[in-house]
Amino acid sequence: MELPDSILIVGLGASGTAAAKFLHGMGKSIALADEKDEAVLAPVLRSLNGITFTGHFGPHRTEDFLRYPLIVISPGVDSALPVLQEANAKGIRVIGEVELAYMFLDAPVIAVTGTNGKTTTTTLIGEIFKKAFGNVFVGGNIGNPLINYVLEGKKAHYIIVEISSFQLETVETFRANTAVLLNITEDHLDRYRSFNEYRNAKYRIFERQTEKDYTAIIDGLEPPKAGKGRILPFSTARELEEGAFAKDEKLYVRINGNEFIYARSLSPLVGIHNTENILAALLTAHIHGIDQTTVSAVLQEFKGLPHRVELVRELKGVRYYNDSKATNVDATKRALENIEGDVILIAGGKDKGGSYQAITEVAHKIKVLIAIGEAKERIISELGSHVVIYKEDDMASAVRTAYEIAESGDIVLLSPMCSSFDMFTDYKHRGNTYREIVESL
Repeated sequence: MELPDSILIVGLGASGTAAAKFLHGMGKSIALADEKDEAVLAPVLRSLNGITFTGHFGPHRTEDFLRYPLIVISPGVDSALPVLQEANAKGIRVIGEVELAYMFLDAPVIAVTGTNGKTTTTTLIGEIFKKAFGNVFVGGNIGNPLINYVLEGKKAHYIIVEISSFQLETVETFRANTAVLLNITEDHLDRYRSFNEYRNAKYRIFERQTEKDYTAIIDGLEPPKAGKGRILPFSTARELEEGAFAKDEKLYVRINGNEFIYARSLSPLVGIHNTENILAALLTAHIHGIDQTTVSAVLQEFKGLPHRVELVRELKGVRYYNDSKATNVDATKRALENIEGDVILIAGGKDKGGSYQAITEVAHKIKVLIAIGEAKERIISELGSHVVIYKEDDMASAVRTAYEIAESGDIVLLSPMCSSFDMFTDYKHRGNTYREIVESL
């Protein structure tokens, strides 16, 4: 599709600013809109120095959304906003930055989605493909907008992209040559009207796949009704005739009549959730013909990512872990399941609308829960009869309280169950703040 001469970009996060730079470079007339006011956006606007634009900052105005034939929204912008719905009703096309980028892609796309494990799996796949092919782009929801691939004039053998449900809401022609779905559990119910609506957004990753494409999906999830990709499951629960599975401390990939076997101990990543992530990466690698020696080497080298059950330090026999990326209840539950020892859990942040009840299944692991942020009263209400809960006003107070309670052998775990936007710019800011406080003890 040929782009119109004038385009509105909504949301000035990383995706929105990258889209603005790209469209300006194409000679398009761009307008910007963001609900934050100009003073808050000043650092972002400075980064757009040299780019001519019009725009309005602050509460959205309907008239601004009806002036342009195309609107490009950032993932953080809810596609159900009334102003966007009204624009749609007037025949104005609304797409996301991923769809914009896809119009210009020139290499096969491997896309990874799921509630938890997306970034770890995307990064691991990226490392394997880099070692095998050299020139690979890794981006998307991982923090490097897909439009950067086009903006920087990159050429790659493969494009590997982490893609969120928010990004999938606004795709139209986007097609993954290999689509990976890791898991789906309750999340983002502050944005979606139901779990089913959230699930359906995830399944959009498969919609435009053809018979030439691959659908890698965790065993137990319903196969997609839309899309025609070849379905290859991966499982930690049972042996599969075709796909990838774990059995007796070994990882197997069976595909096209071949079998590849890896020792689970090759990877330093622990926990059943990471076994699932690794199986998805192994399956993707062998779909694309990467040899076992290359895959084994990367498995041994890959140590995981910051903010994902990351050991910060050990002090007086107490280990402090940073799991700031755990922005939903299932992620925190998985962290607790895979940690040995009595846990002092620091949790809370911006509530996402889901239930906290799943934590009761691992309540025996929690010595004390320290609740912070906007969600702390809901956490206390739902979990107060199952665990001992203290509440604190900020991260520094929470860490100090944990330090005072902890005894040798205990674990202090930041695993918030919530998004970070009540007190921090993102989960990295939250995790780095926690790390700095812990290191100063």
